[in-house]
Amino acid sequence: MAREMKIEIVKKETIKPSAPTPHNLKSFKLSLLDQLVLVVYGPMVLFYPSNVSEVTLTEKRSHQLKKSLSEALTHFYPLAGRIKDNLFIKCNDEGAVYVEARVNALLSSFLDQPNLEILKLLLPIKVESPEAATGCLQLVQASFFECGGLAIGVCMSHKLADASTLSTFIKVWAATTLGLGHTVVPDFSAATRYPPRDFSAQSPAAAVEMKIVKCVTKRFVFDGPKMRALKAKVTSGSVQRPTRVEAVTGLIWNCARKASKLSSGISKLSMVSQSINICKRVVPQFPQTSIGNLVG
Repeated sequence: MAREMKIEIVKKETIKPSAPTPHNLKSFKLSLLDQLVLVVYGPMVLFYPSNVSEVTLTEKRSHQLKKSLSEALTHFYPLAGRIKDNLFIKCNDEGAVYVEARVNALLSSFLDQPNLEILKLLLPIKVESPEAATGCLQLVQASFFECGGLAIGVCMSHKLADASTLSTFIKVWAATTLGLGHTVVPDFSAATRYPPRDFSAQSPAAAVEMKIVKCVTKRFVFDGPKMRALKAKVTSGSVQRPTRVEAVTGLIWNCARKASKLSSGISKLSMVSQSINICKRVVPQFPQTSIGNLVG
């Protein structure tokens, strides 16, 4: 009988930027788009296989991750601050949270049959935590498997960052960890184009809150042939070249509509909204390294 996979937290600490934030950068304005997003964390889990599991090597890797995280935070200084009144970030170098964990399993075993409930435990905080609006903006969890494999779970407050921002940060952090240096210069100009508004007179809580409901998460894998078949099936005169996202979104939406009708006995109106990156769709364009919620 296969043993139950468990994750044990062995260490939790605060990582501050390697250099203090200059006085003239101590206050960072949120953009209007930042103000309006949901109070959640944007999550990502990265997996790194390894065949070496010595304790000394694990300690070395953990130390290296913390050191490079500290250096990366210097370039992404707002991530080490705290949001105030949903208007700006006080860049006081309070730091990011670093969690170290141990997993009593092989990384290959987990990846062969991913357990979505276990996957959540590889993240340093719950995605829907209200801390995203008032607490730590950047949290990292390094989970070391018995084989030496590593899972790095990153949570970044959606109040400051979209998926593109998270990707930009990880690229810089990875390059710093490997000692490669980096040429990515984050752009913090979003608030100059979309200045924040003071919503205090309209609502005591300016942030958009997400209603917590009971959810079931399932994983469906579409291989190459099935994806091509699905795209061919949904191709029409009005949509001659559907993307993979459009094809899968349409399938899930259609299934959800049918399930709703079976449950309630009536057909209900529904709508799907797809976010897009507006960096290249505005004039003048935003740099691809722009930080913030540049989606529409």
